[in-house]
Amino acid sequence: MKQKVKVAMLGMGNMGKSHSNHLMQIQDVEIVAMCCENISDAKKFAEDNNLNVKLFNDYYQMLEKVEFNVLYVCLPPYAHNGQVEAAAKRGIHIFIEKPIALTVERATSMSDAVKENKVLSQVGYHMRFGGAVEKLKELIETGIAGKPLLFTANYECNSLHSPWWIDVNKCGGQVFEQVIHLYDMAFYLLGNPDSVNGYTANLNHQDTEGYTVEDTSISAIRFRNGSLASISGSNCAIPNQWNGYFKVVCQNLVAEFKDHNTAKFIYTSKENGVEEISIPVDAGYEEDKYFISVVNGEKPEFAPISEGLVGLKMVSGVVESSKNEGNSIKID
Repeated sequence: MKQKVKVAMLGMGNMGKSHSNHLMQIQDVEIVAMCCENISDAKKFAEDNNLNVKLFNDYYQMLEKVEFNVLYVCLPPYAHNGQVEAAAKRGIHIFIEKPIALTVERATSMSDAVKENKVLSQVGYHMRFGGAVEKLKELIETGIAGKPLLFTANYECNSLHSPWWIDVNKCGGQVFEQVIHLYDMAFYLLGNPDSVNGYTANLNHQDTEGYTVEDTSISAIRFRNGSLASISGSNCAIPNQWNGYFKVVCQNLVAEFKDHNTAKFIYTSKENGVEEISIPVDAGYEEDKYFISVVNGEKPEFAPISEGLVGLKMVSGVVESSKNEGNSIKID
């Protein structure tokens, strides 16, 4: 009989609750503990869902007092200060939401700890699990699509979000917090990045109290295989919409994505044959189910923390480039 995967949740905001809801649907998974700053949030969630879990507002107490083999880290970027390293040293496998940190140095420490202690990891890049994204990835890997040449993308919303989100010292900015999903898409589909040039600006929120993040960004990325990308972000667009559009031009087709599940594939090598792709996948649930399969030894690692580090280097490069008049930043 398969042993239960025992999970502890660190952070019970929107993402912590979302992952908990998914995990409760997966067989042989048991949430055994929850930790968050405001313990009443975890208590209410546990009561509403009839969960018998231990509750903490001190992570290291949870680590000492509860046995678990998987940790879900759903903290805001600024709150990462050694929790991953402490769990890795105990052999605990780690799922972590993006961005994995505010600085490359912090993220490198986390990635190194996971590698040195040989624990499994996965970053919350749910778009990789989208039905249309998986279809294009398959066409690229089988050679049908040909080499990816150009990736263009736009992330658009218009929201003040939560108080910590509008503070650049706590969230890193919109590029870190939201547009990073599109940077990961470019990395996932085109390969390792080589360099980035970028600009960021706060053009529409100068008079908004406490708002210090950018609301406009744009970048150009060169990949090691010669492919190119351009990614823009806006927090000045349509209210109550969070849209991530992207297009991938390959040698044999152009893929126009409305979202990670919906796209139009135009086969340029087949007299412009068109394929409408709509594969309604709950990508968030699928990423959690996949990670549990990894922990159970049923599937290989996917989107590990080392790739989260690459994504962080990309968005950090955009910010650094902007501070240096758009000069090119090398990505190691």
